[in-house]
Amino acid sequence: MRNFFPIIAAFLICSNAFGQTKPFVKTLPYDSASVPREHVVDFKHLKLVAEFKPEQGKIIGNVTHIFTPLRQSVDSIFLDAPDITIKSIKFQNKDLKWKTSNDGITLFFDNSLTWDKTDSIQISYEASPRKGLYFIGWNDKTNRSRKQIWSQGQGTDNRHWIPMYDEMNDKITSEVLITMPKPYKVLSNGVKLNVIEKGENQVWHYRMNKPHAPYLIMLGIGEYDIETRTAKSGLQTDLWYYPNWKNRVAGTYQYSTEMIDFFEKEIGVPFPWEKYSQIPVQEFMYGAMENTTATVYGDFFMNDERGQLDRTYVGVNAHELAHQWFGDMVTARSATHHWLQESFATHYNMLYEREAFGQDFFDQSRRNSQNAALSASMKDLYPVASSKAGSSRWYPKGAFVLEMLKYIVGRDAYNRTVKNYLLRNAYGNVTSNDLLIAFSETLGQSLDWFWEQWIYRGNEPYYKVEALSTSASTLFTVRQQQQLNEASGLFKMPIVFEVHFTDGTMASKKVWIEQKTQSVEINHPANKTVAYTLFDPNNQVMKVVDFVKPFEQLKAQTRSAFYMLDRLDAILAMEKIDIAQKRDFLIERYSVEKWHSIKSAIIKQLAKDKNAKSIKLINMAIKDADVKVREALQDNFDTIPAYLIKPMEVLLTDRSYSVQQTALEQLCKSNPKKIAAYLELTKNEMGNNAHNVRISWLQIAIKNGQTKFTDELIDFSSNAFEFNTRRAAFAALRELNVFNEIVAQYANNAALSANGRLANGGIGYLNWAYNTNDSWKNIITTNEPKWRGNEAWQDEVWKKIKAPKK
Repeated sequence: MRNFFPIIAAFLICSNAFGQTKPFVKTLPYDSASVPREHVVDFKHLKLVAEFKPEQGKIIGNVTHIFTPLRQSVDSIFLDAPDITIKSIKFQNKDLKWKTSNDGITLFFDNSLTWDKTDSIQISYEASPRKGLYFIGWNDKTNRSRKQIWSQGQGTDNRHWIPMYDEMNDKITSEVLITMPKPYKVLSNGVKLNVIEKGENQVWHYRMNKPHAPYLIMLGIGEYDIETRTAKSGLQTDLWYYPNWKNRVAGTYQYSTEMIDFFEKEIGVPFPWEKYSQIPVQEFMYGAMENTTATVYGDFFMNDERGQLDRTYVGVNAHELAHQWFGDMVTARSATHHWLQESFATHYNMLYEREAFGQDFFDQSRRNSQNAALSASMKDLYPVASSKAGSSRWYPKGAFVLEMLKYIVGRDAYNRTVKNYLLRNAYGNVTSNDLLIAFSETLGQSLDWFWEQWIYRGNEPYYKVEALSTSASTLFTVRQQQQLNEASGLFKMPIVFEVHFTDGTMASKKVWIEQKTQSVEINHPANKTVAYTLFDPNNQVMKVVDFVKPFEQLKAQTRSAFYMLDRLDAILAMEKIDIAQKRDFLIERYSVEKWHSIKSAIIKQLAKDKNAKSIKLINMAIKDADVKVREALQDNFDTIPAYLIKPMEVLLTDRSYSVQQTALEQLCKSNPKKIAAYLELTKNEMGNNAHNVRISWLQIAIKNGQTKFTDELIDFSSNAFEFNTRRAAFAALRELNVFNEIVAQYANNAALSANGRLANGGIGYLNWAYNTNDSWKNIITTNEPKWRGNEAWQDEVWKKIKAPKK
């Protein structure tokens, strides 16, 4: 039997750099993003005074920039300000000349600025930004949507609502004074200095006292309450929440102060800012954003007790918190080195999840990270240190690479280097080489070989392993079979080899594997019989492995291996073994194992087996306490076999919204005679924040003749609801072949959204209607002049709407 499976080890490492000067040759084509943007002045401080016309999506602002020249003579400065209307610019209390372009404004000085002088400019402006600043819910005519204003600056989108030098290679302190009517609250970066009462309005004053990158400037505005907690170090953290969601605070923000305590100890550097806050917002286009001192996250993470079973905020919470050190305190100099932010944050969120949920959870995360990295390499071989690397490398692969670095140098040495890296580069910018230099300066180690193969080059090793055992020894033969080219070479890594014996003892060796073909022999103690062998126990090295083992060895490995991943790999390797040969063994292991991935792998192999023993196990899985096991069971069926329909009906009242939704869909498809009963049982269920159960319920009811519910489903597609609800409603309406002018208006509103996921839902629905029915096409084309605006970006949206059906 051939065993081919990806093996993973994922962690993240953080480190500093300061001394080694040896140059490193990148083996991929030159990455233009590695060159930081030039600028002629050093911006020191930004002060923004602003108010809004929310219904118009408009900001009215006055921004002051304090700066010093970097060049000996400066006669002009360019500021990023696309689509911003400049009203006036003052310099030394006099009007300053300026010129606008598509990308921003150029300021011209009558007398050249010179070194060692500090100056300032004041700019009054207005903007109705498409990016960077978002006005949510203000145009909901039913007044059901939350009304919010919030910003998202990364990568370089703050320039759309503040005229500024908007790049990651400059650090500034910032200050904002924001006027909003009561009862809206305002959150921004840094310390809240004051809230000034001005009749029906309030002016919220925040200030950053330490420098950060301009893209991290943030606003979060809406109707909120705040729970304040204090970490052991005395750091105050404010946890913002919607007043009607107070019952979700405990579950959403679980471990929030505990992870601060953990990171300060693990990283060895105190939290680098005076304050920390977190705020949920509606329509957020990503998961969360690590704005300095103030994380913004999508409110789809703020779930009730049942929703927490399907999605928690813990990992994202830890990730954004870690960014306060890695990304905010120490920021990549250019996009090429973006991994230094995301990989570190991923590493530390995984470390905290291990602290909270245990080693198996951590190892499962490593496996997931491995799989993501290997999948990325099926498409291209960009290295981690590349602006084109993509999320699978910046996040999971980079985290894994850092964990391997820890594996090589040791945890204490790694942590010592990370501490030095942060302190030497505090509130500054870094490159990948800075991290390498940190290891050289702190430990005296030259790790350029590691950087070359794991950071500056792409791909992962593919090991074909064979083990031949005699009474005297076991001979391992390892062949590196990955593609060898300028982007990927042979890998050099220390690998542990283990031989386990039937009496429970073990012999092992750690050997540096760096040749195309390499042999490792382990001698056996006298009178020992081999039970099974392991190549890289617990998957410390990222790789693909092809290591075929006899069934008896796989059984022994499943029963005796210490690490969950080694037991899981043995179960996965049994997939092609005849069911009769493995059935009893798998059933035995299911009753012993606790981790969901192992149980799920067993279920997958037995789910379609009609043997009474397997059916009994599937009935156990239906009632398994772990929601991930129940979900995995459902994943094995499109149509439920008749003999499982009755047992699986219990899932219609499952605590998990996800399991409940899937159960409703599968049972109605598999047992149409009882659709009415299933709908009656679940008629009062709404589901998660995206109304997942209700939308599925409506789709099934309408499909089966209950058209009276069509208006409710259409309503879910309107801007009165958050974007995941709307996306699901558009998909359901499309499946039901429902279209009218009202839905088309809702879809057009979605298509023009800055939230790409919502926009794609609206565009997809309209494109489907446009290509499906001539009368629907006529409705769309007739209303196009009324629905679209005059801006160029809307032309691209409508090109997609009217594109031919693929």
